[in-house]
Amino acid sequence: MREEPDRPEGVQWAVRAGRHAPAVWAELTPLTRFRTARPAAGPGPLPEGTVVFSVLRIRDYRFLASGQLLSSLGDWFLLLAVPYYVLELTGSARASGFSLAAGTVPALVLGPLAGALVDRWNRLRVMIAADLARMAAVSLMLWVDSPDEVWLIYVALVLESSLSQLFNPASAALLPQLVGREGDLHSANSLSALIAGSIRLVGGPLGGAVYGGLGFTAVVAIDTISYACSALCLAMVRHRPSTIARHSTGEGRGQVRTLVAEIHEGVAQIRHSPWLAAIAGAGALFAIATSAVNVGLIPYMDRVLHASPQVLGLLFGAFGAGSLLGVPLSRALARRLTDRTVLVGSLTALAMAFAATFNTPVIGWSAVLFLTIGAPMVCFAITSGTFVARHTPDAVLGRVSATIGFLQAAASLAGMLAGSLLSEALGVVTTMNLCCVTVALAAGTMLLMPRRQSPIAEDVPFKEAA
Repeated sequence: MREEPDRPEGVQWAVRAGRHAPAVWAELTPLTRFRTARPAAGPGPLPEGTVVFSVLRIRDYRFLASGQLLSSLGDWFLLLAVPYYVLELTGSARASGFSLAAGTVPALVLGPLAGALVDRWNRLRVMIAADLARMAAVSLMLWVDSPDEVWLIYVALVLESSLSQLFNPASAALLPQLVGREGDLHSANSLSALIAGSIRLVGGPLGGAVYGGLGFTAVVAIDTISYACSALCLAMVRHRPSTIARHSTGEGRGQVRTLVAEIHEGVAQIRHSPWLAAIAGAGALFAIATSAVNVGLIPYMDRVLHASPQVLGLLFGAFGAGSLLGVPLSRALARRLTDRTVLVGSLTALAMAFAATFNTPVIGWSAVLFLTIGAPMVCFAITSGTFVARHTPDAVLGRVSATIGFLQAAASLAGMLAGSLLSEALGVVTTMNLCCVTVALAAGTMLLMPRRQSPIAEDVPFKEAA
């Protein structure tokens, strides 16, 4: 690799980004660069010119992505319908708000523990069992038709979220086993972001149409069926883990002391890796800022822009379009820049987008500026997620993923509380500007990541737990 001249850190980053700007633009123009080449069969590095959809040549990944698509679409239907249904039954905004908060508690309570369990068990079986159990949990809502039974919705949401704490780290840890740790891993994470962004665009309107036309029971039935279909897709995955002993912290694996030790191993993996520690810290700051923005967005629309809910819907559409643009952008940048440069640049661009958006109180400009928010957010999410999966040993990947998820869940809760309090005490625009500063601090945290790339983790074969 060519040596960089002795320049200040910020200048070096700008020079590297500018050097590759023409090639990145060519990669994005037109968006038909989502083409697929004909690489060799099986997981491995992508040849130059191969992009997101080429990972679909891997059979097992096709079933994993199909399950994600189906279950995520059902979740978005339910996410919209539940608060409205609770509000309709009870007439209480507080009760409706509790339905949104019910899903956040399990992430704070169970996250690290779930990661330790996932690293012990067959990850594919965990995902299938979690899907089937979530199907049963969601179906409890079918029995709710009066205010006295709303508590059953809360129980169902807590159970669903608790089971997701097992499913999510298992999915993150299984993905590198299916596609490898090289180019296909980035393509798989990019495709996941593309699926999530597409569902974000269509899931809300479709869910609203189903709820308005067919009622709450139909929405719950669709989500229940989506979990069943996801479990069926996962059952079609042929991958089976290796059969050599996996590292463990000793005998008596059901004991609390052993579980605590295993959780500590995941935390230690992050603490002792300057790369993972920087991503975890920056991710927490990122979660604080974006959660506070989400809380302050409605007051900003009402008090500053004086806009209607329909305008907010259009702005969310612009954000979703920007998120979709972030997928090919992330892929193009990843080919030409180091992960560290992409992460710093994404957060810097997001801070600038926040500053421009919330200090330009003009609806027309807001639509354009919301487009610029989505792309850097997705670039950061894809690059950081790929880095963690690529550079974490398989034996602790579930715990590392769950620990980072726990930190981000706690940071999101802190951001929501801070956003609510600061918007009232300091004003909405000042709070949004503080969010810009927080994202800039996240970019500064990423600068603590060493320039030298962390070595790609070697998978250690393990014996599958019974």
